[in-house]
Amino acid sequence: MNTNYQLIGLALSLLNYAFIFLFIFSAFKVNYYNSIVSFFIKLYKPIGKVSLIQNQSINIIFLSIVIKFISLFLIYSNSYDASVLLGVAVIQNIQIIVRLILFIIIGGVILSWVQPKNSNPFLEIVIEISDKILLPLRGLIPSAGGLDFSPLFIFILIQLVSGFLDDILRYIV
Repeated sequence: MNTNYQLIGLALSLLNYAFIFLFIFSAFKVNYYNSIVSFFIKLYKPIGKVSLIQNQSINIIFLSIVIKFISLFLIYSNSYDASVLLGVAVIQNIQIIVRLILFIIIGGVILSWVQPKNSNPFLEIVIEISDKILLPLRGLIPSAGGLDFSPLFIFILIQLVSGFLDDILRYIV
């Protein structure tokens, strides 16, 4: 395998993560005036103008899947068929989103204990997204003595989804 293909694959993977972050920001309607979110939006604007898909969230996830597919195709085209690599690209993007949501919730829980009000733009994003994820469960699960158990149920759900996605990926490959 050529080292140039690996470097291109790495660059495409970084771009893929940027689009996945933008998808998460778009899906959870994060504050667009945040400096980090506005940076990602400025990155996306030129690409969004020339795309054929009008819905921004669908366009972002589509571009993310295409980028992941190209990166996998450059590295593994000799070993696997393109349809298999496309399926792997879709599953891996979903796995990345689920893993990022897990880390965002863990960060939000830790920040709620340590420093609930913060002016750091990154920490504001973490708290905002984790609150939006946990809000539906907080209405269903009452807090016991000031303790919020809704993150535990989300962690269990994330583990179930991760195991399911791992099984699908093993079946495809």
